Amino acid sequence: MAVVYEGQTVSWAELWREVQASSRFFSAELGYREQKIVSLLMTNSIEFVITYLAVVHAGHIVLPIDPVYKKLEIDAILDNILPAMLIVHQTYAEQVGPHDFPILYYDKLSLQKKQESKILRMEAAKQIASITFTSGTSGNPKAVPNTHFNHIWNIKVCSKAWDWTAEDTLLITLPLSHWYGIVMGLSGCMYHGNTLYLKQQSFDTTAILEELQSGRISLFTHAPVAYMKMLEVEGDYDLSKVRLFISGSAPFPPKLWQDFKNRFKVEVLETYGSSETGRIAANTIKQCMLGSPGKVLPEVDLRLSHENEVLIKSGGVCPGYWNNPQATKQSMTLEGYWRTGDIGELKQEYLFLKGRVQERIRKFGYTISPRDVEWALLENPTVKEVFVLGRQRPDQPNDEIYFFVSGATIQEDLINYCKANLPFSWRPDKIIFVKAIPRTRNGKPNVAKLKAMAD
Repeated sequence: MAVVYEGQTVSWAELWREVQASSRFFSAELGYREQKIVSLLMTNSIEFVITYLAVVHAGHIVLPIDPVYKKLEIDAILDNILPAMLIVHQTYAEQVGPHDFPILYYDKLSLQKKQESKILRMEAAKQIASITFTSGTSGNPKAVPNTHFNHIWNIKVCSKAWDWTAEDTLLITLPLSHWYGIVMGLSGCMYHGNTLYLKQQSFDTTAILEELQSGRISLFTHAPVAYMKMLEVEGDYDLSKVRLFISGSAPFPPKLWQDFKNRFKVEVLETYGSSETGRIAANTIKQCMLGSPGKVLPEVDLRLSHENEVLIKSGGVCPGYWNNPQATKQSMTLEGYWRTGDIGELKQEYLFLKGRVQERIRKFGYTISPRDVEWALLENPTVKEVFVLGRQRPDQPNDEIYFFVSGATIQEDLINYCKANLPFSWRPDKIIFVKAIPRTRNGKPNVAKLKAMAD
């Protein structure tokens, strides 16, 4: 079986027939002399899988847009990229304004009426497969193109690290409209011939736990927030039949790792990378270090700048931001390394991330890592979630430290805990209590929203 989705199943033979038919449509409509962009406004579904694979098979580029975006955001993306056509599921028709390019509704397309057409083929290292947008956690989202070579390189390097084979099955609840869902989810399953168990983008925690204990799933990957949600569900669940649990998108707190292992008797392997760089580091079953996303992967050339920013060269690094040469230039060193914007440290070959360059906090002569402070605070059993933010004040010698905290604690108790357990320079100037840390679709803290709250 190729894809299992909400009670529907598609075999490999059925999937191939559908992809071929749809590929003929896109080839006939778009030609084969140059690559053109097809944007998809569709949620996780078998239709998304077919359409994505068909566009790529025809030799063109897929620009998926997450349908949870607001109409203003969707129109801004489309106006910026100007695709050759937009495929919309009828459900999201009202989220798109008028545009000069064709807007086609998937459920009304007659994809099989076209005859066989020529397929555009280029060198894999140059032919763009997908364009996705960065999460925009600390700045405006940017369009990131990835080549076929980028996709395959990422899958191969992770396959070696995790012993990912044709025998595996993968459960995906992440949006296929984002880099990780497309590359490490859909493309990874296609590459290995795995069955893809695809879920809707909304995270039904109980349904996920039931699927994970079914014995059908061997690989599961998500952001740390998903593992936090699983811990909140009461009941006995046996997750021992899942071979690998993987976490990405944000640092995985050691306390969360320990709590998850204590509850479910399984370990979560943290990994690190981005849409721009692909995978950079990963823990494995044999080599796992708490508080670290693992050792630098083979074929990744990693250096630390004089300010300890992580710099990368690898087959996973994208060709540069789409139609944004200025941003691309700013992201590259003179030696051709990609600037990740992350502050890192190497200890015994393991990479430790200390936060973003723009998140660096300086106080009383010390340089403070927000992640170190967060993980120290999470040792407090009354703290559920925490995000530490440094704010620079031009008229002050020290940065201000903001704690965003959710949980059962109160300000007086938290201040007393900080006095007893944190160095003086780590203690907060302001504490803001929230019901939950605001996050992006990828599960990362939404830094823009947190900064607005601080302001």
